[in-house]
Amino acid sequence: MWLGAVKKEGVIKIKENSRIIDAIGEAGGLTKDADLKKVNLAYSINDGQKIYIPSINDKEEFEIVSNGINEGGVANEKGMVNINTATQTQLEELSGIGPSTASSIISYRQEKGKFKSIDEIKNVSGIGEAKYNKIKENICV
Repeated sequence: MWLGAVKKEGVIKIKENSRIIDAIGEAGGLTKDADLKKVNLAYSINDGQKIYIPSINDKEEFEIVSNGINEGGVANEKGMVNINTATQTQLEELSGIGPSTASSIISYRQEKGKFKSIDEIKNVSGIGEAKYNKIKENICV
């Protein structure tokens, strides 16, 4: 779903592994007041995500990419963190995950796409077996 400074707000269809730049075209392009300074146009987007393109007239901050119904990365009523959708703050709430590691998780996600399994998080710089063992009961994909 597209909101903000695009010509056609609403649900659009995109190919798997599309990036924000690709989807902007499907949303009819940008309006003249679009503010792309905070948008990573190369960010890989997934089915069900909500994308917000800010305007130069926005008075408040909005999350650029969110996850629709499952907003904010909490996967279920047990409070598990979905490592494919969690925000920086939510990742930092995991035991042993600080700002730098949370940022590395998000960067990995943006570059490689969604994690296919929770143990794939060990491919992220700064997450070894010990740290993985601390968080594996609290994460999901």
